[in-house]
Amino acid sequence: MRNPLGFFRELLQQPTWIPIWVGLLMMINMGSLAFWDEPLARWILGVFMASSMLMMGLYARFGLEKILGLGHVLWILLLPVVLLAIPGADGGFRTFLVVWAVATTISLVFDVVDVWKHFSRAGRSTQG
Repeated sequence: MRNPLGFFRELLQQPTWIPIWVGLLMMINMGSLAFWDEPLARWILGVFMASSMLMMGLYARFGLEKILGLGHVLWILLLPVVLLAIPGADGGFRTFLVVWAVATTISLVFDVVDVWKHFSRAGRSTQG
């Protein structure tokens, strides 16, 4: 098992855009604190924290591998809730939800591709 804090060291060794993207996602999710009076903002923060813990557990087991995309599985459940809430939200909270939804959708596309590649590679290695 790896020390989960090693994730950040390995992340910084990736191409520059990857740690920038991860940092941006972290900041967007932490932006939910600015709207703490909104129950959905608290859900976003809670899902972010749970996803972070899941990713650290996956990292401890597998290292910095494409399977880490599974750590965002809870976002798949939260994204439709956020999308449905956008029309009824106002002002800065609405802007936050739109930014969160766009960033999360982009991240989930990367995650689906990565997890697909991980399991496709794993399937090929067990067939040989």
